[in-house]
Amino acid sequence: MATLFVEQISVVDCALLDAEAGLLGASWIVDAELEGDLDRQGMVEDFGPLKRRLKQALDALVDHRLLVPRRHPGLWLAQHDGRLALHFDGPVDGAIEHHSPPAAVAVLDAERIDAGTLTEYLQARLALQDPPTARLRLQLRAEAIDGAAYRYVHGLRQHDGPCQRIAHGHRSRLSIWTDGQRDRRLETGLAKAWHRRYLGRRDDLLHAAGGRLRFGYRAGEGAFELELPASRCALLDAPTTVENLAALLAAQAAPLRPGRRVRVRAYEGVQKGAVAEAGPVQGAFS
Repeated sequence: MATLFVEQISVVDCALLDAEAGLLGASWIVDAELEGDLDRQGMVEDFGPLKRRLKQALDALVDHRLLVPRRHPGLWLAQHDGRLALHFDGPVDGAIEHHSPPAAVAVLDAERIDAGTLTEYLQARLALQDPPTARLRLQLRAEAIDGAAYRYVHGLRQHDGPCQRIAHGHRSRLSIWTDGQRDRRLETGLAKAWHRRYLGRRDDLLHAAGGRLRFGYRAGEGAFELELPASRCALLDAPTTVENLAALLAAQAAPLRPGRRVRVRAYEGVQKGAVAEAGPVQGAFS
């Protein structure tokens, strides 16, 4: 018997419902260990096929979904005519309402969503797959970020893939340079404005009243709607792609550093994102 390990086999980008914070974006790095007998090649399993198989399974189960704690007392959940509706009470700012095709949601048998409950959920389902991975151990961890970060939720109506789902999210770092020097103070200030926020496109806003906003649209997978407290939202005039987010952050940063060149490196989850610049051109930066 031997044990194989693969670090960062995938990254799960999702949103979750939290009793205190409400709607949160999350990005978890997934590491894996697989115990088994050696085959004729002297391997437990070939790294390439193992990584592809597990990543495909993880993506299908939870990536770009809204994770819902079934046992939370403030949850109401119903499915009708091929659509899933939920109402979530508990957050101090106000309730959250979500309507979508079932594929946009993952319901966990837990009172709270965290790395531990999600690990249990994933391992139980992977053990049932063919071929079975009963001797698989997963570890979920957040990226170690030295500096500013923010957790946001969004949806991309025009996206062909799972990003079209109205409530998926990310935990993302933010790096900013002014005139080639790292500007941690600016990073912290700009990241704070979008931390624990739903980044909604103004064109997707259906209704605003009583301190609440309701967003909705139809995409390739079906119809989506999301209602939540206005205090937990930021309205944007363009699709909330990371390219547009980086450009907007650069535009917000430039007036705070007049006469200086600002370079923004905005992440979408782990190890991917976009770069944008604003201000006077003063040459290339590292």
